[in-house]
Amino acid sequence: MIAGQFLSGISVLLQQPWYQRKLLANNNVPVPEWRLPSVIAGGVAFAAGLFWFGWSGYRADVHWIVPTLSGLLTGFGLMSIFLQALNYLVDAYLLFAASAIAGNTFLRSIAGAVFPLFARYMYEAMGIQWASTLLGCVAAALVPIPVVFYLYGHRIRAKSKFAPTGPPQEKEAEERVEKRGSRSTEESRLTAAGLNGNGVAEKRGGSIV
Repeated sequence: MIAGQFLSGISVLLQQPWYQRKLLANNNVPVPEWRLPSVIAGGVAFAAGLFWFGWSGYRADVHWIVPTLSGLLTGFGLMSIFLQALNYLVDAYLLFAASAIAGNTFLRSIAGAVFPLFARYMYEAMGIQWASTLLGCVAAALVPIPVVFYLYGHRIRAKSKFAPTGPPQEKEAEERVEKRGSRSTEESRLTAAGLNGNGVAEKRGGSIV
């Protein structure tokens, strides 16, 4: 599981150049939905890891490494969801991010306190395979939630008094960046050719170039 979490951290770091390009194209205004592809992938990986663990870890004739390796998916999923969901809250609520994260932490702590109260009894009664299948089904049922936020998040935020960010404007910004880049390229070409912006030869040291 730790190895899976480590891979998730590497994945988030590798996404930063892509995120920075989109941020620059949007005038440095963050769009929370850019964080959600990792959450979606993490949700799928987490559910798959639970199914893998359940149906490979209940038989004695299956080598122990097989269910253990399921931790790669569960660890990757947990860390991807945790990191990018927090980043999503920060980008969505900005000035109110501390309150949003506090609410998230409170609910997550309640779930972490309640689950151990029945988890052992559930696994003993249902067996490893069916208890893990139940949890995997719950995890799979929750996968569409970040998908919905990815598609309609800006509309949902528009109805909130505490989420000031709007839809991305990166298309217009990308066009401005492209125009600026093409203008700079043209100016550099003319300068190299010894011409001014009107295509007229410049005078250098009393002579015409």
